[in-house]
Amino acid sequence: MQPCTILSKELARLSGVPDAVADMVVPLGEPSMALASILEGNPLAEDWIAPLDVPGECLISWSGTLGEDLFGDDPRTWMQPGHNAFKTFCDGLVEGLEHAERRMLFRPHARHVLSDPQGSLNFIRGREDQPFGLAVSPTDLLLPDMLEQLEEHLERILTHLAPQADMIFLVDVRPSEDGESMTPAPLGEGVLPQAQVRELMHAHLPETMPVVVRPSETAAALKWLDLPA
Repeated sequence: MQPCTILSKELARLSGVPDAVADMVVPLGEPSMALASILEGNPLAEDWIAPLDVPGECLISWSGTLGEDLFGDDPRTWMQPGHNAFKTFCDGLVEGLEHAERRMLFRPHARHVLSDPQGSLNFIRGREDQPFGLAVSPTDLLLPDMLEQLEEHLERILTHLAPQADMIFLVDVRPSEDGESMTPAPLGEGVLPQAQVRELMHAHLPETMPVVVRPSETAAALKWLDLPA
């Protein structure tokens, strides 16, 4: 596993990347070497635009929702209307991505079109000859009502889905106060079981897999995953 971190667009400019319009994923200690640019917002919204002239060979985006709130609960997203909108969106990206020599990595989320391991795998298998891939954060696929079977869900995600991704985001979470969603937490202070996550990641992820952590948690993450500094 190759530890990476997120470089904000403000710091990217200070590092000599004046055209950065999004946060970047960079290897630890190499802030000028962009692996990917993170695009914000809902790609299924009518006014969303994917800039292709950003740092890195990959762009990272959510798969999107038909709801007004980016992380709201809108059943249309997982039904035919959402999948049709996502297919149309992806079909329209192929030519531009190929021309720009970029790949789009979608980050699955429990409230988005790509909402579970099997659906995400089906997507990349169905477009294996196209410039698409996955950036997987295991906790993005969790909701509070799934925590009773947390270890089973994590095993499924880290054993079957994560090895097929282009990069992994390691983010700890805890249930929100209203119990309707998950919110970020400092690594080790949320629901992630360290021993299980570390064991599964070491057992199933390729040695070259980028593992992305928050800038403030790099030291903790290296120790948490038993990786060399």
